[in-house]
Amino acid sequence: MNFYGINYLQAQSSLNDYLKYIVIFSTLLVTIVVFSLYMRHRLQTKYRDLTIIAFLFLLFMLGVQYSEYTNSESAHSQSSQMVNFVNVLSKQKNVSVNDIYANSFQLVDGVIIKIKDSYYKVNLSADQNTYILQETWLTNPNITLLKNKDK
Repeated sequence: MNFYGINYLQAQSSLNDYLKYIVIFSTLLVTIVVFSLYMRHRLQTKYRDLTIIAFLFLLFMLGVQYSEYTNSESAHSQSSQMVNFVNVLSKQKNVSVNDIYANSFQLVDGVIIKIKDSYYKVNLSADQNTYILQETWLTNPNITLLKNKDK
């Protein structure tokens, strides 16, 4: 079971997002180049066809990116709720934020929190404004503490 530290929770941007942006901008560049070649050589329809294909691919990638953007905004919002929860919990328990680990990126009912050597299950209210920490024990003590995103 993996438990994530505060630094790991805060660093949720991934390489996949950058890769998608590179693909979109390179497709846009190819579309512009092929369209300029088509405008220069109007008699050769292969450039027109390549422009249409690149443009349709660009529209497809933008649609996929928008869909994933909305999903990523939701996940980012939920992970920022977890970071905020860890900060609040740190103040209430008088421990450092570096001593608190969570087994989920998102603040959901039933998430397991590790505070120093104790484990707690978080029971959230329906509006997620109140919570109950219930001490719990793990049946499998093999856990991995992930403190930083690059490790």
